[in-house]
Amino acid sequence: MTQPSAVYVYGVLPATDAERLPAAGIEGSTVRAIVDGDLAAVVSDLAGESLNAASEVRAHWRVLDAVAKEATVLPVRFGTALRDDDDVRARLLAPNRERLVALLQHLSGRVQLGVKGRYDEASLLREIVATSKPVASLRERIRSMPADAAYYDSIKLGELVAGEVDVRRQRDAQHALGALAPHAIEAREQAAGGDDGAFDLAFLVERDRIDAFSKAVVKLGDDVGDRIALRYVGPLPPYSFAETELDTGGAAWA
Repeated sequence: MTQPSAVYVYGVLPATDAERLPAAGIEGSTVRAIVDGDLAAVVSDLAGESLNAASEVRAHWRVLDAVAKEATVLPVRFGTALRDDDDVRARLLAPNRERLVALLQHLSGRVQLGVKGRYDEASLLREIVATSKPVASLRERIRSMPADAAYYDSIKLGELVAGEVDVRRQRDAQHALGALAPHAIEAREQAAGGDDGAFDLAFLVERDRIDAFSKAVVKLGDDVGDRIALRYVGPLPPYSFAETELDTGGAAWA
């Protein structure tokens, strides 16, 4: 029988929830729990000598998502592995016990819900031209000039438009927060990715308040209309609220 080369760690949950685990994880290995007092680490054994991040990262998140449907779990960074079960207890659970217990108590019965907004770029540009006199005036000026003569004005126009987009991002993010935050325990604003990103928001929500939060998202969608397309994600493990950069006394996996 091949001995495992290491123990891969997905996250930490209360020991009382250690039975509610998915079947398979990284490398298709069986997911199990290492219990230490009132805490349990969600793990599986590693047989290989390296991790293929492109394929295994999906398995990492699948395990956490499956656990989060049934229990409160603190995610651990992808790629975290320790020598054996005793190492997990001694280097992960024991030295971080106080912090882990406090976080699990704070997050108990709560999940993360994400709301991202993407602008319809054509609609956004029309709105900016219609409401910004400097943009509209410079745009008309450029249209009346030869292309080579309009080079610097085109750069200035791009800067003006970018500034107007930033103003709208701030305004629309605050509007979304105002509409959704009253239905959540906490909210976090993250940088909206891409030129068309309007906002990227994460909310910590009580499980029994998910329906109320979802109704608020629908209303927000009605409010923003065709200007912003919403993407609603969750329930998820509380990635944005767990803050589990845990000290394991050094990396055991390279």
